[in-house]
Amino acid sequence: MRARGFSLIELLTVTGVIAVLAAVLVPIYIQSRKAGLRTKCQSNLRQIANAFDAYLADNTGCYPNTNNQYLWAGYYWREPIRKYVAAPASGGRNMVLSCPADPTPPGIYAGTSYAYSACFYMTPEEINAVENSNYLRVKFAETNPKLPCSTINSSMVRFASKKVLVAEYWTLHSEKVKVGWYDDPSETGNDPWSGERNYLFADGHIRFLPTRRIRPAVSPLVVRPRILPDINMTRDGVAGKDVD
Repeated sequence: MRARGFSLIELLTVTGVIAVLAAVLVPIYIQSRKAGLRTKCQSNLRQIANAFDAYLADNTGCYPNTNNQYLWAGYYWREPIRKYVAAPASGGRNMVLSCPADPTPPGIYAGTSYAYSACFYMTPEEINAVENSNYLRVKFAETNPKLPCSTINSSMVRFASKKVLVAEYWTLHSEKVKVGWYDDPSETGNDPWSGERNYLFADGHIRFLPTRRIRPAVSPLVVRPRILPDINMTRDGVAGKDVD
């Protein structure tokens, strides 16, 4: 008995069906994976929120202040709360302070994907008096005067549900990956107001929001004056709002 193989038409039909299924299922898989990473990132932020609650309880309701104007950056603010999230001293993946969607090498920024708002260690008056947000961005520049650092009590936060405490610095869950708060379109081609981020608010809730929902910073950059989505420098600090 002679074995019967597939005809050319049958092979083309099967190939066409597979191609159609792939075209339908692959985007669904990609979107599902992105949603999963975003959810894990939000889970990280919930644990960070719990860590801040524990820190506040141990420090008479006061937020971290180490008298370092760069405390907002990942490799600084992680230290005051590290014991509350069981994060290792060195950077690495699979840790609460690192977003699973962050492609940054583990050793950079001490493996921390999130930033802590400088509004929580500078008074509203100090925030409003800053002449340009470059002071917080350009690390250790000789022309950078040291900014004041003041201890902020949680009772000073007027709009806890609208004030961002911790946020992703990069747009890690957007189509265009890794757009930062300070991106300069003339240098990177990236609009700092594009994309979305996960935000942890002072009342403990987390929201995934388009960057354009964030109120602009109080001060522009010194070299190329422009308004930025910099939660560190939101007008009125903890007495103000980051979203409407």
